[in-house]
Amino acid sequence: MNAPHATRTSVTRIGSFWRVLALGAWLGGCGSTTATDGANFAAESTADATTYDKNAATGTSAQSADSSGSGFNANTPSTAADASAGAPNAGGGADQGIGLKPGGAQDIGYFRLLLKSGQMPKPGDMTMEGWLNEHDTVLPAALKDRLVTLHAMAGVIQPAGQPAQGILQLGLNSAMSLQDVQTSLSLTLVIDNSGSMAGDKLNYVKAGLHVLADKLPKGTRLTMFTFSETAVLVFPGKVVQPEDLPALHAAIDAVQATNGTNLFDGLSAGIADCQSASSDFVQKRVMLLSDGEPTVGDQSLTDIEGLAGPSAKNGCSISTVGVGLNFSPTLMTGIAQQGNGTAWFLQDVEAAKNVFVQDLETMLVAVAQKLWLQFKPADGWKVLEIYGFEWVEKDGLVQITGPKKAAAQPGDQTGTPVTTDPTDPNAPTVAMPTLFASSRNGLVLARLTGPASTDPLQVMNLTLASMEYGYTSSKDQTTAQFTSPVTVPGLSQVPDGGLVYFTNAGVRRAWLLMVDGLSLQAAVQMATDGKPDDAKALLDAAVKRHDEQVAAMQADLPVYDASAPDLADAKDLLVALTALIGK
Repeated sequence: MNAPHATRTSVTRIGSFWRVLALGAWLGGCGSTTATDGANFAAESTADATTYDKNAATGTSAQSADSSGSGFNANTPSTAADASAGAPNAGGGADQGIGLKPGGAQDIGYFRLLLKSGQMPKPGDMTMEGWLNEHDTVLPAALKDRLVTLHAMAGVIQPAGQPAQGILQLGLNSAMSLQDVQTSLSLTLVIDNSGSMAGDKLNYVKAGLHVLADKLPKGTRLTMFTFSETAVLVFPGKVVQPEDLPALHAAIDAVQATNGTNLFDGLSAGIADCQSASSDFVQKRVMLLSDGEPTVGDQSLTDIEGLAGPSAKNGCSISTVGVGLNFSPTLMTGIAQQGNGTAWFLQDVEAAKNVFVQDLETMLVAVAQKLWLQFKPADGWKVLEIYGFEWVEKDGLVQITGPKKAAAQPGDQTGTPVTTDPTDPNAPTVAMPTLFASSRNGLVLARLTGPASTDPLQVMNLTLASMEYGYTSSKDQTTAQFTSPVTVPGLSQVPDGGLVYFTNAGVRRAWLLMVDGLSLQAAVQMATDGKPDDAKALLDAAVKRHDEQVAAMQADLPVYDASAPDLADAKDLLVALTALIGK
């Protein structure tokens, strides 16, 4: 394997900035952010800011992907260098293959809409996995010897006299085209047409459905139900031919809002239809479009969410699309998580078109299944968080055991390590039940902490983690597995004796997005706890840090921050929340 080599450069001024950067970055703890923690972080972050050579943090160098996996045989471990920085590659380009994402929350549109409407979000209205996955992540080009390429890259910050802190960025993409991985699809639409959907909400849904109807993959079987007080079949299940499109568009136009919301019966009808589809359809999916507020029939959120798990086990996954300010993010995201699907939010007509054109068009395509992922951190390094996922740890081996299933609660947006024996490596626990094709590259972030006492020389040229992953192809059910070391080939030294390294500017951007997201979450919690001054101080410090980091990355932003939402959007949200708390 050809390990990348970082260029060591000097820092112009440092002061206490790197210590603040390292300690403040990890605000949020292990799901237990408190107002006191936030106040301390805000106080530390008001220290004099400094400027520095951007290459000291990015490790800019001539790095290339090692495609030594040529000649790889399925089910045989490989040492292809998925961890190398490689050539930048955004998801979904014409010659770039496709991005891959696990199911679960895919955006924070609801959080945005609340801020835009001048309403204070609640703790739990924003998930870190949704925050991270709505941002396109520039990754190296996918390797052509495999269906799924895992790019594992790293960042390490070690202030003088302090334990090192680490970040593992796990990105997923494929060299295949959408046509290569497309399988036969049965899609059941379940549309809420209750009174609460009247007006803009139903208009958003209709705008998206019209676009989806025109973009259906050839050979798709489609059924459409509406539900208010009862479920009504409005487009019987059939393989949609071009001559069927006028009737389908007419059925969409005819949907009108009326009466109460029997979400339980509507979802039940959609699941029953999905399960009745012929086994000739490789992928069977239900798409639920609703504001998630049941008022008729079985209104138990537990019962409604409980429909999703058995449906997924019986071969019908469920994705959700939420709309409106009275949208229930906990319920709709929970249904998608349990149903092995994806969760989206429509905030306006433009968002509806973007979701259905750019995202759901590809998110209907399952590329791989049963992806498992485990890694062994370097000696003395421990995982603090893996955003959006549960994991187990035993004897230094960390195994991701699946998407986080617990409902979003204040300060509880990440998984909790469980000290149990990992599953037998020959039959590992599934980390991601399904990987969907996406116009954007997926992202998983893990936070680590180093030994209490670390010799800087031991951090240099460190193999931070040794990754193993495998999957099953959705199209032909073949399996494969690979290994991927995550190296830290060199660190840049700073004047106070500390060290800093990011594999590339993309990892640094992901790190900044992470700490921005944690700041938003912590500030909402502080405001909810009646401590607005602490929240504003935290956000002011976050904006200051954001500006300093963006200035240092300026030359890299045209490549690594070219898609929306971008870093500028993250700052806008920090500023908007500050203004809202100040009212």
